[in-house]
Amino acid sequence: MTHHDDAILRAYTVAATRLLLGNRKLKDGVVVTGGEALDQEERAQMARTAALSGTDVVALEFGITADGRFGRTGITVYLPRDEGCYVQTDCHFWLSKAGNRAVILPRQESRGHFRMSPRELIHIDGKPPADTADGIARADAWLARRIGSKFAEPTGADLFSVHELA
Repeated sequence: MTHHDDAILRAYTVAATRLLLGNRKLKDGVVVTGGEALDQEERAQMARTAALSGTDVVALEFGITADGRFGRTGITVYLPRDEGCYVQTDCHFWLSKAGNRAVILPRQESRGHFRMSPRELIHIDGKPPADTADGIARADAWLARRIGSKFAEPTGADLFSVHELA
């Protein structure tokens, strides 16, 4: 990733945290992080790390999007519970028409959704009552406005794996 891509990643992570928490501040127990998408083995390691630390993780995945720009390509949630760790991939942010805090929607076939509190992700049974696609679009638009033009600029990113550097 380039320095420009790192700046987008940082700005996006800060904005996503604001979208999820509003004006509240994160405390021990939950973290929002960003980086390249993890493969199956790396996700398993992240799940073990989350379980050992007892920390809920919202992992924002970045890379080259379908339109050739550097941006978010996915969201994975790690939830250490009951001596293990649940992993939800392919999640989305969802924002209601009146809302100022988004929730995290797991895949359609998964039950419920998640609201972030300063110390944890809280599972809420059921999906939000309004149209899912519109809420996802509102959350994406909110993030794009918050990040500004940095988010929309095409880049010549050359992604590499951290493992390749070792």
